[in-house]
Amino acid sequence: TIALKSSRITISTCSMRNAKNRKRHLHHAAKLFNEKASKGLLYLLDNGIFPNPVDPQSVSSFLRNGLVVGLDKAAVGQYLGEVGKSETPGKVIPVWERDWFHKAVLLEYCSSFGFRGQTLLDGLRTFLAAFRLPGEAQMIDRILQAFADSCGRVCEESMKGSLKLFSPDEKRASDAAYLLSFSIIMLNTDLHNENIRADRKMKLDDFIRNNSNYGKDITDEGKDLPRDYLEGIYKSIKEEQIRTLGEGADGSMTVERWKDVMRSAKSTESHQQIFGKDVADAKNLKELLLESAWQPILSAISGLWGVASEEFYELDGGMQNLDGTYGVQSVRIGIDLAHEILSSSSNLGRSDIFQDLFNSICYMSGLLGDYNADIDQRANRFIYSIERQSALTVAINIAEESGDIIGLDGWKCVWGMIFELRDLQLLSTKGGIGRRSIISESDPDLLTIDARNDFYLKMVRDMQGLNESYDAEGPPRKATSFFGSFFSSSARDPGDYTDSLTNIRSINGKDDQLVWDYLSSSEDEDEKESIGDGHDAVPFFERSQTQKGPSIGAAFENQLIYESSVGKEEMPVTGLERMGNDLSIQQSPRARVRHRLSQLVDFSGLISESRYLDMDGLSDLLNALVEMIRDSSKSPNNTRASEGELASLPLSPASEAFAEILLCEIALKNRDRFAHVWENILCAHYNSRLTYRPGWGRQNSDSALSDTNPQHPETVALTPGIEKCVTGVLRLCIYASSRNTLASEVLSTLKVLHPPFGALHWSPQELNLDKHLAEGLWRVCRNVDGLSHINDEGWSGILGLLEWCASRGGMPSAQRVGSLAEDDPSLQAFRSLHLMLHAVELKDCVPFGVVRSIRSIVEAGERAQCPKLSIAGLDLLQVLHSRMESLAVFQNAATNPIGPDDSNGQYLLKYWLPTLEAIGEPAEKSRNGHVRQHALSLLTDALIDRHGRSIPATSLCDIMNTVCLHVAGRRIADLL
Repeated sequence: TIALKSSRITISTCSMRNAKNRKRHLHHAAKLFNEKASKGLLYLLDNGIFPNPVDPQSVSSFLRNGLVVGLDKAAVGQYLGEVGKSETPGKVIPVWERDWFHKAVLLEYCSSFGFRGQTLLDGLRTFLAAFRLPGEAQMIDRILQAFADSCGRVCEESMKGSLKLFSPDEKRASDAAYLLSFSIIMLNTDLHNENIRADRKMKLDDFIRNNSNYGKDITDEGKDLPRDYLEGIYKSIKEEQIRTLGEGADGSMTVERWKDVMRSAKSTESHQQIFGKDVADAKNLKELLLESAWQPILSAISGLWGVASEEFYELDGGMQNLDGTYGVQSVRIGIDLAHEILSSSSNLGRSDIFQDLFNSICYMSGLLGDYNADIDQRANRFIYSIERQSALTVAINIAEESGDIIGLDGWKCVWGMIFELRDLQLLSTKGGIGRRSIISESDPDLLTIDARNDFYLKMVRDMQGLNESYDAEGPPRKATSFFGSFFSSSARDPGDYTDSLTNIRSINGKDDQLVWDYLSSSEDEDEKESIGDGHDAVPFFERSQTQKGPSIGAAFENQLIYESSVGKEEMPVTGLERMGNDLSIQQSPRARVRHRLSQLVDFSGLISESRYLDMDGLSDLLNALVEMIRDSSKSPNNTRASEGELASLPLSPASEAFAEILLCEIALKNRDRFAHVWENILCAHYNSRLTYRPGWGRQNSDSALSDTNPQHPETVALTPGIEKCVTGVLRLCIYASSRNTLASEVLSTLKVLHPPFGALHWSPQELNLDKHLAEGLWRVCRNVDGLSHINDEGWSGILGLLEWCASRGGMPSAQRVGSLAEDDPSLQAFRSLHLMLHAVELKDCVPFGVVRSIRSIVEAGERAQCPKLSIAGLDLLQVLHSRMESLAVFQNAATNPIGPDDSNGQYLLKYWLPTLEAIGEPAEKSRNGHVRQHALSLLTDALIDRHGRSIPATSLCDIMNTVCLHVAGRRIADLL
């Protein structure tokens, strides 16, 4: 009995699902129909709402009942009045556009009204309430004719009705109904048109005269319409206008529309469409409940967090609770409710609802939206808002749990919040318990500490115009604490740098954020290892799966309660206590919130957990970063972002650099999918940012591209983002060369880091990436095992960077005469070449184009007045010369195999001659006698070597004339 009762009241979720889907399709079809009728009807056919082939009954039913799903009454009237298209040979016309189909639909539409038992006036009111008559006379004529054919035969005025005013002949009755209907419409327009003066409006006698005698072809003899009948129609129209606007899905219903609905309603059929006898499907039922409840739940979450925010206020630099429990309980309930609804929509596979919910929660954090407020205002809004901190906590945890279905816009929201936290200095550099901070790089810096500090100083001076930023009324302001943050570890005197950064270029202050890992602006905000002695709340995601830990909301609540209780324990008063020693009192509100977030949110998990995303989720994550970098470089940083304009989220220069670091970190974390990430995302990103394109700058001179150099529009200025972009390429090249994963393809990208293929502008020389490139090159070349497998494209990238670094080093310095710094680019290039030419793994693998790089090293020694470097470079040429024959044979074996008895030596010329020229140049031009003597000795040995005996005599004479005699003549001239 219980089962029977249950089956009677159980809703068939399958039928409910079908009804929901059907309604969704009808809503969309109505929208398309309002734009163009053919689009809407085709959509209904494609989605199975219409049968195939389409019949007039289905279209008529859609037009008849479509007002409730958004059909426009004017669009319905337009389709009903169209005559349609006739058949054209060789042209395919959809059936719903054919002339015969339009006629059939109009007849079906008119027949669907219950005109039996109604007067013609009531039927006309009901008919015209369902759509709007079009403005064209021919269309009106066709519609009214169809109405008269349907209503004139069954209405009360017909012989089947009680009044029996029309002819028994159906054709005559239809004509009479047509004329009377047309006359009623004219009367309705005349009486209720405000543009017609009262003395010119149609009088009762005029209306009666117009309808007294339709002629013997229509009215039977002695059967004219009675005067009292026509008087009743006139009075009814005068008192109650026939209205055709406002009714439908978005307007109020008229009495006629309600009557029509009640007549056409079929409760049993409607019940069968919604209810059924199928067994309930729990999952579908949950989906239906989710569809209906998610928006009210979202409002409830906002309300709970709003109450929580009102329960807190600022006191002595901390967040205090008014009643002790109510506020933090609201925080917990709101967080858990938000997490539960997001998890449920994810588990049910409803990505559409999930993404709408997730984006809304992200915007509740207050970190996305209006960036026109200054940075202090935005920071205070977040620091003193529990609602915003709660939304951030939920969003980041959900991003780690359900990153696969967040979508591109969702990931933009996530990264937008992270970058805003970075700009507000609310990201901790210490991470949480057992976690590393997201504000860190997994690889060692390419620069030494001193070189990094010098680079930051030069970049700040260059970007903010330090030398020109003076106040008109006095001396420069004091330096910001940014300088103090790194000068403390530098050999420089902090007093040397007291100029102010006064070039504020945006309201929101983002343009002044230059250093990506800079934390706080004053010493009172320095982070402590912990607020208390190991009593910090542990977030639920850090608990083991076997140990049931607190929810996210409970962890947040515990953290707030603990922070409120620290320093307030009752202690015996002995007179020996020292007040003000509590860490929580000493911490600033910013540091307190920073510590709270580090305990509750695993920001670095966005990188580490990316390993478990599917390929689409990983692509969305990376593409969100790429698009944010690209869009930020195209728009000013003083914009306002809304939920519908995610692409307008601005990035500070520091956050742009941070985004480049995140791209590289995520790629390195997904090593098993590195090939896909590089080929589909990163390769195009790095090439688009760094490749030189002649004429590109002139074509885009009007756009607000922050990376372009106004003095050299075809080049890219050095910004923090560009620096980390270059660093990212180097880091990925180091990884690829060590893992032999796409090594050749990745290493070939090195050519865009310097001219002629690179777009980065290398002036002024004080601010450049030479040391970055040289150190990255050295780390690449250390992977000799990986380099033994790369192809010509990979070697081309390495050798090009070797030559560039060698040419950029050895700059003369007053502090270093005759010696080079350890991180000098030319010295790093020499180390890389020395390792490659002496590595057993690379024997006969290094292309002979390395001669140009060695030649540049010798020239660098001359520039720096460092003969040791020049002599060392010449020794590398000697090593290369000693292995010339085997190297030439190895590199030409694929195209021109050389036999052991070949004695003409022509194949050696293209390798031997550049080597001799490289040795001969310092022998002729070097200013140092030791270098010249060493070069001459090597040149003599090379000529009398066995290679010289293999060269044809004519070629050997040419070499003697072009190289040796010229060198000898120059030396003799110097002696004389």
